[in-house]
Amino acid sequence: MAVKIAILHYHLRPGGVATVIRNAQRALAGKFDVQVLADFGYDEHPARSRRAFLAESRRLADRLAQRLRGVDVLHTHNVGLGKHPRLTYAIKLLAERRGIRIINQVHDFPEDHRPAQLGALRKCTGKRDDAFQRALCYYDAPNVIWATLTTHDAAKLATHGVPARKIHVLPNPVDEEFFTKAAPSREELQLVREQLAAFARAHRFYFDPRKKLLLSPMKVMVRKNNAEAVELVKRLKKYQLVISLDASSTSDRDYSERLKKKIRRERLPVVIGFGAVLDNPLPLFHLAHAILATSQVEGFGYTFVEGWLCHKAVVGRDIPEVTRDFVASGMKMSHFYRKFDDEAVGRVAAYLAKPSRKLIEENRKIVLREYSLRAYARRYEKLLASF
Repeated sequence: MAVKIAILHYHLRPGGVATVIRNAQRALAGKFDVQVLADFGYDEHPARSRRAFLAESRRLADRLAQRLRGVDVLHTHNVGLGKHPRLTYAIKLLAERRGIRIINQVHDFPEDHRPAQLGALRKCTGKRDDAFQRALCYYDAPNVIWATLTTHDAAKLATHGVPARKIHVLPNPVDEEFFTKAAPSREELQLVREQLAAFARAHRFYFDPRKKLLLSPMKVMVRKNNAEAVELVKRLKKYQLVISLDASSTSDRDYSERLKKKIRRERLPVVIGFGAVLDNPLPLFHLAHAILATSQVEGFGYTFVEGWLCHKAVVGRDIPEVTRDFVASGMKMSHFYRKFDDEAVGRVAAYLAKPSRKLIEENRKIVLREYSLRAYARRYEKLLASF
């Protein structure tokens, strides 16, 4: 009989973790009985008192236990981020009852540049309690193991008090079945190019059909460092840029509006948000001359690996905390830069002028071997064996 797994997250709205969950569900479907629980939403408001918080969390744990009847493993994603502290505590209560095995996967730490989320956790009982927050998010129990996306995050999680022997690295799965599909036809690519030009006109962006396209397949966010991508394209001169999705959160929307104002004022060849109108993003990858990543903070960094699967060059800013695992697996990333300056612009320009086909194909093989859906399923079986 197949092991029954329940994957839990706040929601499945478009975003990084939702993509991870959908990919994980597909990767595991052939070997396990997988269901997804993602109807909790966010609830960051503090309780009236610690007693009220505990009672509300206990009721949520009871309801969750009912829904998990017959489930062998509960795999949570980012429940310690501070988006729903009562849910965080409900999971801990389930762990203490020891009726189910639990994998707590950490994608992001509230302590890392997320003051609103960290504050919601610290004040969840109605007044600030740092000790309660730490015990709420990081703990040990016989039926609980922890997963992180990188070895760097595994070491960081251990500093928060989780025993190192209970922490496992489980990188995000990349949908190789989608990204290795046959390239779209010339007619399909031309249609998407025309749609891109029309989108640019409608949204007052400047599109230059003579310039090669760089694609940043990500959302406009402060931590994605999109302003650097815009500046890089400005200084490269021979290229134009598409950033797939516009911002969604309030703080990031402010950042996006400032960025778009600069783009329009200086008539820079940059288009933001076109990915949102595409049913299929694959043609946009194939239209691109290269994939551009300028993030400063990432949990895993899809942009570093997806492009290789489409036989595309990937360029931009190195994030050692993430890329050290890719490099350890054999990936070649020496053409990335760590400091944005004239030397970095020159390095990117030189690589884009003559991308190494050998490097692209070797990196592609590593993505397929180490980060594919099949690779994820293999890692997951080993993870379950560690309970």
